[in-house]
Amino acid sequence: MADDLMTLEQVFSELNTQVAKAGGNNAFARRHGRNKSTISNWANCNREVSDACLDALGLERVEMFRRKQPTATGGARNG
Repeated sequence: MADDLMTLEQVFSELNTQVAKAGGNNAFARRHGRNKSTISNWANCNREVSDACLDALGLERVEMFRRKQPTATGGARNG
């Protein structure tokens, strides 16, 4: 599973690659039913990566967790 995960930087790289392959922001926007200014904002990191952006790229958002490193003062508290 870890091999399938992408960093945010990789997501933006994928977006820019797909926009270029489509022929630019306008062509990508038409292909995915989005406004060209929305695509431009995504490509220029002016907007957060939305579910619509991820859908257009064929990606999905996942959430992961890991254990904290032990602290010198004791364990973590739940509550």
